[in-house]
Amino acid sequence: MHACLLLLALSPWPCAQEAAPPSRLLSRDLSETPRLAGTEGSMRGAKWVAAVLAEAGWDVELDTRQVLLTYPRSIEFAAGTGSSESWERRHHSYDPDQPEGDVPLYSAWSASGHVEGEVIDLGRGLRDDYERLHQSGGRAAGKIVLASYGGAYRGVKAELAQEHGARALLLYSPAEEDGSERGEVWPKGPWKPDWDGQRGSISSIAQVPGDPSTPGWPSPHPGEKVARLPAEELDAFLPRILCTPIGTRDAGPIRDALARGESVRAELTIDAPRTLRTIVNVIARLGSGPDYVLAGNHRDAWVRGAHDAGSGSVALLRAAQHLGAEVRGGWKPPHGIALAFWDAEEFGLIGSTEWAEANADELTRNAIAYVNADACVSGTQLRMSGTPGLLAGLRPVLEAVPTPQGNSLWEQWTGSFGEQSPRLGLPGSGSDFTVFLHHLGLPVLDVSFGGNSGGQYHTSFDDFEFMDRFLDPTWEGHELAGRFLAALLSEYAEKGHRAFDAREAARGMGQLAFERDGQPRDFLEEEQAEAWKQVFGELEQAIELARETSVEEDARARLEHGFYRELLDPQGLPKRPWYRNVLWAPGLETGYAAQALPTLRGTQAKEQAAEFERLVSKVQALQKRWGAGDGRR
Repeated sequence: MHACLLLLALSPWPCAQEAAPPSRLLSRDLSETPRLAGTEGSMRGAKWVAAVLAEAGWDVELDTRQVLLTYPRSIEFAAGTGSSESWERRHHSYDPDQPEGDVPLYSAWSASGHVEGEVIDLGRGLRDDYERLHQSGGRAAGKIVLASYGGAYRGVKAELAQEHGARALLLYSPAEEDGSERGEVWPKGPWKPDWDGQRGSISSIAQVPGDPSTPGWPSPHPGEKVARLPAEELDAFLPRILCTPIGTRDAGPIRDALARGESVRAELTIDAPRTLRTIVNVIARLGSGPDYVLAGNHRDAWVRGAHDAGSGSVALLRAAQHLGAEVRGGWKPPHGIALAFWDAEEFGLIGSTEWAEANADELTRNAIAYVNADACVSGTQLRMSGTPGLLAGLRPVLEAVPTPQGNSLWEQWTGSFGEQSPRLGLPGSGSDFTVFLHHLGLPVLDVSFGGNSGGQYHTSFDDFEFMDRFLDPTWEGHELAGRFLAALLSEYAEKGHRAFDAREAARGMGQLAFERDGQPRDFLEEEQAEAWKQVFGELEQAIELARETSVEEDARARLEHGFYRELLDPQGLPKRPWYRNVLWAPGLETGYAAQALPTLRGTQAKEQAAEFERLVSKVQALQKRWGAGDGRR
């Protein structure tokens, strides 16, 4: 870590000196109005972020793209057990071209139409729930399914309901998980009131994220022409089922009636056209040279989003201010630093995916790593997941940055592992790191600071007041996140590709064949697991030998940095070719959580054995490349 940023990391705690921490003021301004992607509010937020970055000394670009989005022009919902007069009815409408206004509860990418029918309560709406229903003689076909959030990405629940022939899907958050049974609800307390719920996308991000009309290639700038998916293919890819979230005010009576053995019927009418809209990514750069570290956060929100993901935006802006001040003070980073404030993440990781697809070749050549900060701050407890190979380079930064409790971030973070060795969990999907990790094979790190909780996720009350009162009332979490990100990015800008350790990556990948308790994964034979560990052990030895004989450190570091790119499959995973990381991927029926060795799961023994040999041969080919060279390439 260079001297200037080391002093920054060790400087007195800023919140103890300032009545109004800078992060508090930034959050207040950013989350003052809604920032739904493709609307004037989002454009206003982009210009505001760009102005803050420019004032901090960064070169700023607004990257506009025309993508497919969807808004709820009208949603009508009714449910009851008796005559229509006794039913609860809700009607909401939304115009994205009006300057203000909260988007109502809706599931982005829901099909449009009208359905009515009998409601069944299907737990979390996962495959096991459907199997239990079938075993009891029931069927979801022709029914309206009620399911709670949790256990998997909401889009997986929509896919399963559609697969089983349901007419519609109603999603709710149980009061015992984030509502009144946890404590006082908003505005008295931090928990979800019965009238609000969790907005969110149901696009199939585990198949291919980004603009659904340009799967695998970049969406254009406004005015440019580009091929888009034909209407028939697009309709087949997007959800064909009606889906909407509802509050516990509606879900509770339905569940109670069903528990009493009463029949409940519901009607749902959704008018949610899918139209081309303009989104804008804010890209800022500091320093010069072709190589750079990239950090990003999504700037859009379902409503005001002070937590998701305004807290990540504010943390990155604070990092930008720290780094800009260091450059003005004379620091010249050997490698560049880039910051990205993505748009339309909430609709399916659209802004980051389209930008990365458009800049894939340049990213592959020059990007050192991608650091992600999403809903970044709800306290001061560090949480990280990331690519094996980054931990060794993280340690000096973590040791240098103090926490409000007086210890270092390294002591705080490693203390959560007890007697186990600290390690980075594998990122799956659900945030903007996805394209960099699973499509381009770059090292990624996902960072957040937690400790406080509430029911604000994707609600209308995820706003400045909620953050100020409940999630980070001292604003120490935001200030800590900004200081850590500044120190980390400066370290990466100093080290360049040397920030990645391929030996550590090989050790981590050798453990992929085993569970945390050391047992082979249930889809592998013990001999296979040991062979997998051995081939990566041999690769680690080859990397070590190349280090000992290398005469060109920078060239060797670049070779090490290509570790994961070399192991990508250019043909992609079966049935989802956009995903090219064969080592791990988001589960098709988890959506977010990572699953190790996805191509070896769920196959017949003969096919699995052949695929295992293919993967081992890829590792051996990389080992030969290391053995054939000494880092001079």
